[in-house]
Amino acid sequence: MQVFVRDAAFYKRLVAIAVPIALQNLITVAVSMMDTLMIGQLGEAQLSATSIANQLWFMLMVFCFGVSGGANVLISQYWGKRDLEVIRRVESITFKVCLATSVIFSLVALALPAQFMGIFTTEQQVIDYGVQYLRVLGWSYPLYALANTAVMMLRSVGTVNISVVVYLVSLIVNTSLNYILIFGKFGAPRLEVVGGAIATCCARAAEFTITAVYIFCMEKKIRFSPKHLLLNNRMLYKKYVEISTPIMGNELMWGTGSAMVSVVIGRMGTNFVAANSIYTVLNQLVTVMIFGVGNAALTIVGNTIGSGEYELAKRRSVTLFAISVLLGLFSCGLTLITSPFFISLYDFSAETITIAMQISRAGAVIVFFQSLAIVGMTGVLRAGGDARYVLVCELVFLWFVAVPLGFLTGLVLGWPPAAVFLVLKCDEILKTTFSTVRIFRFEWLRDITVT
Repeated sequence: MQVFVRDAAFYKRLVAIAVPIALQNLITVAVSMMDTLMIGQLGEAQLSATSIANQLWFMLMVFCFGVSGGANVLISQYWGKRDLEVIRRVESITFKVCLATSVIFSLVALALPAQFMGIFTTEQQVIDYGVQYLRVLGWSYPLYALANTAVMMLRSVGTVNISVVVYLVSLIVNTSLNYILIFGKFGAPRLEVVGGAIATCCARAAEFTITAVYIFCMEKKIRFSPKHLLLNNRMLYKKYVEISTPIMGNELMWGTGSAMVSVVIGRMGTNFVAANSIYTVLNQLVTVMIFGVGNAALTIVGNTIGSGEYELAKRRSVTLFAISVLLGLFSCGLTLITSPFFISLYDFSAETITIAMQISRAGAVIVFFQSLAIVGMTGVLRAGGDARYVLVCELVFLWFVAVPLGFLTGLVLGWPPAAVFLVLKCDEILKTTFSTVRIFRFEWLRDITVT
């Protein structure tokens, strides 16, 4: 029996989907990198403040990713059947849910910024800077939610190039305005962290405008229009909730768990927060292709199941998992090789630089398991409708192992930052071990479009 896929068309399609998504992720990382570099020049307190304040945006991103992830499972399989009517209904539900949720997040940012910052840090200077940042950034959340959700759902039908355009424009707008408004260039006032927030809001507005024009005027596969937001979706609600709820729960558990990780890091000191901010950007940089292949896995395996080719779906899932192993090894080596140069770009204290180097070495180990988890769990298992298993793994290993041990080692036992960091990330190793067994048993494979 042939185990791996040898069809050149499969690899061409994989590259056609994964590379644009990887490029989009690379652009997004460039935005984060420029933000940390520019705001970092103001001081470690300012960088720590914006890093903590962005936890609110991160939680919104996680929620939107969860909702879109559930929608993508449905859309990818229905696209295998070319059922456009159902796809439009799925998109309608998703847009409404993400918009309503983003408004709630905006209200938190605008009305309760100090209370939110206080969850993560007790340093008043950091809280004050974070309040300034959130009171501007909160206005951009609905624009981000709608644009990001639309771009993600388009991936399920193989439309990925528009995301490169959207985020490239965002990079240019954000970076240019960051330079002008943070430092007061070309006659503009020096606004520091507030300037960074304004620049981000303008970039989000650009993303939304480009996405809306493309969806309503240029997109030719689904042809979604404003009138589809008024469709009666009651017949689809049950299936939508059944598929989306575990994925939303998974992402919310992961996002909230990540926030708890930030609580541990934030209460261990500004140096650890700043160092972790540096490593986070480096990790995003080395995992761009991993996320590209993970998204491609969801689309390709989901489309294959939807078209009824179950044996082919098995071979494709095994092939994609093998690719994730190679990507994990490559990313591990890349982290070790590039971390000294990358960290040297930041003009921080010797203590912060030392911590950043230490956690980067630990992160090199973790990134291997990240690759297997992203492609295997968020790609292959979700494509087959096995979101509940992914949710259980996330719940058990993050909330019952990594987070409690992180609080214990970081805030009670006072372990060194690098050791605490490794403990906080141990869930990646554990959940990957169990999910790998699940993938090769093929119990996850089912056609969710069949009633």
